[in-house]
Amino acid sequence: MGLMTGFNVGVQGLHAAQSGLNTTAHNLANTKTQGYTRQQNIQKDLFYRDFKVTAKATLQIGYGTMVGDIRQIRDAFLDKEYRLEVSRQAFYEKQLETVNEIEDVLGEMEGVEFREALADMWNAVQDLSTYPESVVNRQLFISRAETFIHKATGVYDSISKYQTGLNDQIEKQVNRVNEIAEEIAKYNIKISDSEASGLENANDYRDKRNLLLDELAKITYYTYDEDADGKVQVYIQNAPLVLEGTSYHMHCEKIDEDTKMYKPVWSDNGYGDVYDVDLAYSPERKTDTGTLLGMITARGQKFANYTDLPQKTDPKYYNATGEFLELKFKEDVRKFNNTTGNSIITKVQSQFDNLIHGIVTMMNDVFCPNIKTTAAISATDAEGNAATIPAGSKVLDVINCPVGADDDSTVGEELFIRTDCKRYDKYTLTAARVNADPSLRNYARENSDGTYTIYVYHEEDPVNEGFTSMYTLRNLKINDKLLANYSLLPVKENESAGNAGAYAQNIYPTLLENWQSEFSALDPNTLSVYKFDDYYTELVGGLATQGSVWNSMVENQTSLTESIEDKRQQVAGVSTDEELVSLLTYQHAYNASARYINTIDQMLQTLIERLG
Repeated sequence: MGLMTGFNVGVQGLHAAQSGLNTTAHNLANTKTQGYTRQQNIQKDLFYRDFKVTAKATLQIGYGTMVGDIRQIRDAFLDKEYRLEVSRQAFYEKQLETVNEIEDVLGEMEGVEFREALADMWNAVQDLSTYPESVVNRQLFISRAETFIHKATGVYDSISKYQTGLNDQIEKQVNRVNEIAEEIAKYNIKISDSEASGLENANDYRDKRNLLLDELAKITYYTYDEDADGKVQVYIQNAPLVLEGTSYHMHCEKIDEDTKMYKPVWSDNGYGDVYDVDLAYSPERKTDTGTLLGMITARGQKFANYTDLPQKTDPKYYNATGEFLELKFKEDVRKFNNTTGNSIITKVQSQFDNLIHGIVTMMNDVFCPNIKTTAAISATDAEGNAATIPAGSKVLDVINCPVGADDDSTVGEELFIRTDCKRYDKYTLTAARVNADPSLRNYARENSDGTYTIYVYHEEDPVNEGFTSMYTLRNLKINDKLLANYSLLPVKENESAGNAGAYAQNIYPTLLENWQSEFSALDPNTLSVYKFDDYYTELVGGLATQGSVWNSMVENQTSLTESIEDKRQQVAGVSTDEELVSLLTYQHAYNASARYINTIDQMLQTLIERLG
């Protein structure tokens, strides 16, 4: 090897050592930079030249070293594992946050727990039963009933307000996903352009893109891969979010005009809804991930009510012969578990509304009891048109119902009313019609003008009439007529029963007995049935239990995420001690190359001087 060639080898050593010093200095300068990945020089031989070939060997001369690559020290497996687990952590944090919010609503209404409203309602029934003749007791009873509905409505409205308030957060998250997608697409182009020559790696651009991918993982889980050009392709639920230099967008659409709740929908990639929310979240399907899906799951897709909670006592689960339709019930339970029961908000809404519906309808049915007609009845409706009351219709039991303490002995005034729906539709019969069929007296009440009135119960019809026909908290209030005139409350005996003028003592034992009777299951997946007080206690207790479960999951996920992040940092993070060692190594290499060049220089100088 000639001296000039040897001189060039030394120069290459200087360049390699200088590059190593620069990389190490760059690492040290970014020790505290978020998302920075440690870089490392990869050196390789420049090339070799054969100078002697024999039968046994080939002798070569090396021309020094060069920096082949400046690579990032990252573990792709740890990156994917971290992004999955941090996404799952964000999902359960949102569930826990929602539970805590609902617990605050149930446990604190202007400083008074809702449990106290239940107790006050029970005490009011007991007070009225001891002395129904007292106007004060009747006023107190109606007043407490009004307070009960007011507080119950306040609880439901507060939960619903929080529910719809998640819309703003969902929209912000959707907008941020769009921004991240655009930025990732831009960095894809920058990285591809920078690395096109094959001479360098766009490591700083990659760091910024990795930071965006980490942030995106907290919002939503995704899958991704990197092509040969360094461009990352990102997919959410198999729909493309980023393809090379193109980003796709999503936007928010209203689920319906009633709730005005949002759902994310793809805008420009040909797909529809971003998430499939028809199935319960599942770790196996990785749908328990991300704050965005976490908020959508916690919020649910509607304002839930008692009809969303399947009950074995519901008449729709029995056929004409009274046989229980088990397959239909199981199908509704499956639907509940995937929809209403999958959301902590809608689940609590349906359970709470079921409690209020049970109390309200129970008390109304005691004050205004119904019976069923055995045959069709021809009558005249309120507009004077001929009408037919079908057989099996529920009508006011005009014989056994209590009456008001007013001069007209008013019947049919329920305690709780539906805002836009009367309890009874009134139909008129002539005296001649009743005289011709005396059995009609079981259903018709005689009026002062000699005609008769049949009070036909306006059935709850969620399918055809919606919530306006239902005793649900979105549609409930105390009877305005009772607030204006306490004497209309049905507390006296019906003259048809032969006890005119006496106060009806039988209605209070019925109220008290019904209050203490088994009412409903809290969850269609369990067999336990509870009384009203116990039902609410179990509702709150179940909420606390679920919150405890999610709190444990959040703690476990946090610990797991931190553990994975520690491993990532051990690989990708900058250790000042290690970098200082590398700094000394490259410094010694630089000095060695410099001394080597000096030696070659001296040899050349000596050779030239002696030859000269």
